[in-house]
Amino acid sequence: MPIDTYRRIDRLITNIAAAGKDTSKAIIYAEGLKSKLSQAEFALLNLKRLYNIPEQANTQDLLTIEQQFIFFCDCFWDFLRSSLDIFAQLINEIKILSIPEKQVDIKRVASQVNSTMSSASLNVELQLLLNSNTFKKLEDYRHCSTHRRPIYIETHTSVTSISGTSGYTSGTSEMTTINRYLCVNPWELNPNMDSNSRPVHTYCETMLKRIKGKIDTIINKIP
Repeated sequence: MPIDTYRRIDRLITNIAAAGKDTSKAIIYAEGLKSKLSQAEFALLNLKRLYNIPEQANTQDLLTIEQQFIFFCDCFWDFLRSSLDIFAQLINEIKILSIPEKQVDIKRVASQVNSTMSSASLNVELQLLLNSNTFKKLEDYRHCSTHRRPIYIETHTSVTSISGTSGYTSGTSEMTTINRYLCVNPWELNPNMDSNSRPVHTYCETMLKRIKGKIDTIINKIP
């Protein structure tokens, strides 16, 4: 049975403890990494919950359905991107890169590893992460939503009229279908859309799986 990311993080801490390399900070960063990933997953669960709810739905919440959807999009990108910087703290601590805590992020750690151990498999995997389309898209969505403006999300509403054979009690009715799609490039003010590949919740779910897969691979190269 494959080991999930959370168990893999726990196993890493167990292994470095057995080798006498564990520190209190390493344990804190490991727990922080798991926490951020779980927060991203929670945001994704709420995106799935809200995905098909029409804007006109009755709600007593402070935020409208659209505002809630944007809120959880922002949370997802921020938490998932932050998880990589906390992961960088863990790598910095275990590999004793000696980067000051306030200066640590995933790019700085990758650069330091590239400078000091360029032939190591850890460096290869870190460079693959930073050069991946998934990481670049995550950075785009996160930076735009955090520092610039809400990401453009397009809501498609379809109403289907349903009727049956006359004389039956079922009568006629209408069925409303809601789909929400993510723009291809968040930096464009006249955004392009691709409804085939970017339903918001499925796109974010794929992004989460790929980032967790990168973390899994890098963890295997740390010891």
